[in-house]
Amino acid sequence: MPTSLPGKILVLLAEDLRLEDNLAFALASDPNGDGLAVLRILPEARGRPLRTQHRREIEDAAEIRLGKQLGDRGIAFEIVGPEDDASLVHACRRLGCTSVIRNAADGMAIENAYRLEWERELEEANIPLLTVNGEMIRRLGPGGAKADRPFLSEDREVESARLPDDHPILLLRAFLLALPDRNYLADMWIPGRDRTSSSQLSTHFAAGTLSSDRATWETIKAERAWNAANPRQSRTPEGASFRHFRSRVSMRTGFLTTFSRYQDTTPPLASTPAEVERVRAWRDGRTGIPMPDAAMRELAGTGWINFRLRQLVTSYGVQLLQLPAAEVGGALAEMFDDYEPGITWPQVGLNDGTIMQDRGPRILNPVKQGRDLDPSETYVRRWIPELEPVPVGFGHEPWLWLDNPLPAPIIDHKAAFRDARARWGNQKQRLKSREDVLVTHGSDPS
Repeated sequence: MPTSLPGKILVLLAEDLRLEDNLAFALASDPNGDGLAVLRILPEARGRPLRTQHRREIEDAAEIRLGKQLGDRGIAFEIVGPEDDASLVHACRRLGCTSVIRNAADGMAIENAYRLEWERELEEANIPLLTVNGEMIRRLGPGGAKADRPFLSEDREVESARLPDDHPILLLRAFLLALPDRNYLADMWIPGRDRTSSSQLSTHFAAGTLSSDRATWETIKAERAWNAANPRQSRTPEGASFRHFRSRVSMRTGFLTTFSRYQDTTPPLASTPAEVERVRAWRDGRTGIPMPDAAMRELAGTGWINFRLRQLVTSYGVQLLQLPAAEVGGALAEMFDDYEPGITWPQVGLNDGTIMQDRGPRILNPVKQGRDLDPSETYVRRWIPELEPVPVGFGHEPWLWLDNPLPAPIIDHKAAFRDARARWGNQKQRLKSREDVLVTHGSDPS
């Protein structure tokens, strides 16, 4: 698999912390080439928010794993942090490289500014930069076109016996073996049961220690093996669990592809004392409404909540509390172990109505969601121990009990829900009027 890059090649790693299923590394590893070196620039050194502790632990372990793999091959590996010199030209000179290769990736505006600066300095130094894309995800910019087929390492390179015990591919395979017994589709939405039914691999996907295409292929193989061992069971809940997991992986790649069209704007952040206090209450899970508060407390304590709860806390923050979308997205970016701009920010856009405007934003009633997802009140009572004296039946609306131990809700959720729907109705009418003009006059009046 030759590459046209001249001389020794510098492989630039970001959220692709693996040698397996890594097109840029595979191209640079041409045995007929002049060698390679690998450079990892930490997220905080290229404009990303501070990582959570668990995210750092996963990426630290991946860096140790990479260091050993590369060391065994005699390949230099450097890690650059926020306090270090992040110049790619200087790195090339240190490591004796004359060209650079990277896998395509997207980011927010501040991250893209770093990328553009690296491209500028490399061009000025006459150092070629090649961006490649081996994933079934469309990326923004040169080299970002979606691949015709995914790049996957040869089977012998990912044999279980050849991988270290903590390798994410082995974690994926262990999950797939247990998947039919996990009641995946029903329980992945349910607080308390979501962690045992789902893969818990999202942080590995976000860090790039595991590729979506690898997960899809491994799931297809596991499904075939299970169907062969269990004839005529493919449509049972157990057999269908493989299809549902593949669908979730596909949804991830869909969000990332959508992100290539995402317009990163930076509206004013909360500034008035009342806005600042409301943001703090939402982030700390102390708004007085149990279900979203419990979800935010779980997120703060563990770095993860399931997809339905992510929708709830985002909708609650943006639509009912009327927090700036940038504040909501920025807080979630700092709190999610599995933060990925191409996942988090489109979800914020879906909830504030800036993406898929024909459908409108997701406006959720937090009390109804609590009753639907946690009818036993087990979840809210676990994460909000102050509810202990409240009788069963009042856990999602403790203000109806004569001695509510929580502060009064900072909003009337029913009125806020109605107001949010009314605001969208007005916005929808404006959009409809604009469409009428387009139909009548055949051009965009703006």
